Amino acid sequence: MTGQRNGAGAAGTPQRDRLTGPLVPLGPLELSVEEVRLLWSFVHGDIMDAGMRRLLRSSLGLCPRHTWAYAVVEVELWQVGAGSRGGHQPFDVTILYEDLLEHVADGLDRKRSLLRPHPDDVLVPVGPCRICLDTGLPHVPGLRMGYANSNTEALTAEANTLIHTTTWCLETVGLWRDRVCPDCDPGVHGAGDPSLRCRFHLSQHRPLPEDLRQRVASRLREIRARMRHLTNSMTDYGASVGAAEDTSWIEAMGFFAGWGLPLYLATTVESSWPEPEGRASGIGD
Repeated sequence: MTGQRNGAGAAGTPQRDRLTGPLVPLGPLELSVEEVRLLWSFVHGDIMDAGMRRLLRSSLGLCPRHTWAYAVVEVELWQVGAGSRGGHQPFDVTILYEDLLEHVADGLDRKRSLLRPHPDDVLVPVGPCRICLDTGLPHVPGLRMGYANSNTEALTAEANTLIHTTTWCLETVGLWRDRVCPDCDPGVHGAGDPSLRCRFHLSQHRPLPEDLRQRVASRLREIRARMRHLTNSMTDYGASVGAAEDTSWIEAMGFFAGWGLPLYLATTVESSWPEPEGRASGIGD
């Protein structure tokens, strides 16, 4: 992976990348067999462990690559689930990132004090990505089984098709396209609303003015509110939702991990991009 996206953006620094990881560039996301093995196990229950939740809060989830990989593995491989869709949906992802959106918004809203002089430090993780740690362990000879003895090679091939992830991105692009971080967007080159920046690029501009911190916190809470409805829709008794809610998890991933992957997947000519259910102007209504 590279620390610089194709087109725009500053290169990563070793100190920052040690904890955040470099942003995913505009291009295909090719997952390795070992990444899929670890993430498929992660999706199946690691997040429910209280200690793991604390670790994930300190690391702000996973690094950019594994944040998007986590979403891709769940969306592509989880074939059967609750709710009206029944599968290929980011249920685990929305549970984790609801919590992290609230955590970051609360941190940004705090007043500066002697004990907390830099509230925007909440944008920078204080621990490494769990999946990076596990993939960096020394190789152990012998067969490494996937979750429940699954065929990890076959799952990896399926995940790397990105069929269902691409569908989500294309069906909602009419809503999320004008909410992309301006520093992630090759067509904008940073000349956009600074409150739309992802956490990676916001952290480059610290210390942030208080009014900007509050605007970002408000935006994160608005995304979280829509994502909570999406989470509920993926349960047995949850009501169905519309395009605004369907877009919320992509916005959350974009904030925590940059926008390289959805920008790459939404490669259709802009004039033909759909506005799902005619609701492009209805986000946050």
